[in-house]
Parts: sequence; structure tokens; C-alpha cells
Amino acid sequence: MSRFSQIVSGYKNLVKSKLGLSDEKDEEIFEARRTICNACKFKSALDRCLKCGCPLGAKTRSLDSDNGCPEKHW
Repeated sequence: MSRFSQIVSGYKNLVKSKLGLSDEKDEEIFEARRTICNACKFKSALDRCLKCGCPLGAKTRSLDSDNGCPEKHW
């Protein structure tokens, strides 16, 4: 899956969450990823991963992320 498709998938999941339509188990995964990213030294002030450049709001919510975290934290 392309990086663009992964980001789009993540934003779709973010919208589903805002509308209260996301699965509880998926939300647990997203929250765990977000906690890891928030503590990471590669998180930029603009909420992007400094390793891959992805916006973390989308990256952490993409269940289709082939590579996941570039530092293998999740």
C-alpha cells in the first residue's frame, strides 16, 4: 500500500472516531500508538514523524500501515 493510501486510511479512521463509529479494539490500538509517538524523540512540533515525514494523526490511525513505525516502536 502506498504511503498516500496509508495516510488517507488513517484520516478515514480519524473521522470515524470523531463520529463515534470506530471499533473499540481499533481505538485501543490507535491510543497505544499515539502514546508511543508522543514520547518519541522523532515527533516534531508540527505533529509529524521526523523519520518518515507522515502526519502522526493519520499514521497512528492507519491499520493498513505496512511498515508501521520506522523505528519499530509499534
